[in-house]
Amino acid sequence: MSDLGFNKIAFCVLGTGLALIGINEATHSLFHHTEHEVAAYAVDVPTETVAEAEVVGPVDYGLLLSAADIAKGEEQHKKCVQCHNFDPGGAILQGPPLYGILNRDIASVAGFKYSAGEGSLSEHEGAWTYENLNHFLERPKGFASATIMNFAGINSRVTGLEDRMNLIAYLRTLGGESIPLPAPLPPAATATAEATAPVDGAAPPVDGAAPVPADGTAPAPGAPPVTPAPAPQ
Repeated sequence: MSDLGFNKIAFCVLGTGLALIGINEATHSLFHHTEHEVAAYAVDVPTETVAEAEVVGPVDYGLLLSAADIAKGEEQHKKCVQCHNFDPGGAILQGPPLYGILNRDIASVAGFKYSAGEGSLSEHEGAWTYENLNHFLERPKGFASATIMNFAGINSRVTGLEDRMNLIAYLRTLGGESIPLPAPLPPAATATAEATAPVDGAAPPVDGAAPVPADGTAPAPGAPPVTPAPAPQ
């Protein structure tokens, strides 16, 4: 191919490229478009309001234990007879004896090897009160994370609290009858303010002001003032 032929081909290619660039710039000036910040489709998602967690109030041990069913508690205690002795002066089994456990010091049975270290029952101070028994029976490892007890707990969402109260009421009959039940919690104070407008003996309206009707409703906005009629002579 001669130099003249090559120059013609190169000129056609460059000319075509320049023409395309010119057409592209011309279309940009005629049609305006906006680029999105993110290459994605915009989907309208309704905003949902997340409800606040329900606040659980204090457990009314006095009310619950006074209404507990001891017979059902005796049925509940059968879950524990494999590892615990419930007889007076009973021997130590896999777990410590539970006769007279109510108000007994935690981890205080002589001869039984309790778990030790941080989070164990040996580190807990105090006694087996109604409240401590409830928390331990609900989830033992939640009460003492290092306990060697393998029982998962009585924590049904439906009947868990009732079952624990029945079992604690039964444990109270095993040497703890003299320990009084807690006093029920006082009812929550609910104050309701009621505003009532006086009907008989109401104060007379001020001159130029619209009187208040007997039902206590306010006059309509923009209503002309009503002047009371003069008293008869």
